[in-house]
Amino acid sequence: MYVEIADSDLIPTLNEEEATHVKIVDKLRNLPVSVGGMYELRIKKYDDCAAIDEETYIVDDRGQENHSFWICCKKEFYKIK
Repeated sequence: MYVEIADSDLIPTLNEEEATHVKIVDKLRNLPVSVGGMYELRIKKYDDCAAIDEETYIVDDRGQENHSFWICCKKEFYKIK
């Protein structure tokens, strides 16, 4: 079950690996994310035969998995208090 997290429940972090949320500060391309928007970081795990074990993504404004925010957006990372 997903519970809505308020901005007041989050604190900034410089450690991307401990972050639970990301705030989009700016974007380079016409991605379906909102500048100033806060998104939950989610992890997709792959089988043993894949080249990577897992990949982090967000659910964008269209409700789709978005992996390109990593390279196309300026971001700030947050974690739950």
